[in-house]
Amino acid sequence: MIEIFKTVAGEMSQNASTEEVTELIRKHISRRQFLIGTSAVGMGVASLCIFGCGSHGSPSAPRQVYVANALGMVVADPTLCVTCRRCEAACVGYNNGDATSTLQQPTIANVKVSRNMYWGVDGVTSNAYEGEGNYGNYRTVQDVCHQCPHPVPCQLACPQGAIEVIDPVNARVVNVDKCVGCGICVAACPWAMPALSGAVNALNSKSHKCTLCNGNPECVQTCPTGALTYTAWADMTKTVPTRQTVPASIQLAADVAGTCVQCH
Repeated sequence: MIEIFKTVAGEMSQNASTEEVTELIRKHISRRQFLIGTSAVGMGVASLCIFGCGSHGSPSAPRQVYVANALGMVVADPTLCVTCRRCEAACVGYNNGDATSTLQQPTIANVKVSRNMYWGVDGVTSNAYEGEGNYGNYRTVQDVCHQCPHPVPCQLACPQGAIEVIDPVNARVVNVDKCVGCGICVAACPWAMPALSGAVNALNSKSHKCTLCNGNPECVQTCPTGALTYTAWADMTKTVPTRQTVPASIQLAADVAGTCVQCH
């Protein structure tokens, strides 16, 4: 398995395009070969969850590969946030058509303020009143999607291939026509940014995450204090503390992640 990826890396130029990367991977490895290879190195059932194989789709169909970075991102400044939650309402109003529902179900917003509003990112702790949030130092962190570079955790974990990279700003977006509401992407994101509109596997329950509003984020436009800005993309995944531990069964295996570095 690793030898195949080494072959791909050896044939690829440093300036290879997304299409060239995808074509080389399709050339050297099919989904069935991938399953055989990952089983050989002990991934077993975990690999089926991570790469969307098993009973979903044709075992000979190659996995979609996205290597293009997003062109923009939303950046938050907690020192300017006054927890008015207008960003959440604007997000839900734009994406769901009903901003008032934010008050009853704040998790449906793709920018997350309410979950950190009272106790901060760490939640209630033994010294909670010395922490962040309105019950601590009044500093509220606004959680935003980092539009992760490849390998994108939520996209690779989705067993339906429902998370795609779309124009015009290469945002990582949930294709609701493919999503079945399994919630795996929610658990796969170290920052817990995707969310479900209903219960896991419930009828009509769909995952959703930041779409960047086609390059003009509603949350940024609505924020009255300038606590949110839209800027050119940069990799924040190495600097922003994670919020949750991703279950081992859906983590990207270290040997596979290493081949990603070799390719690009």
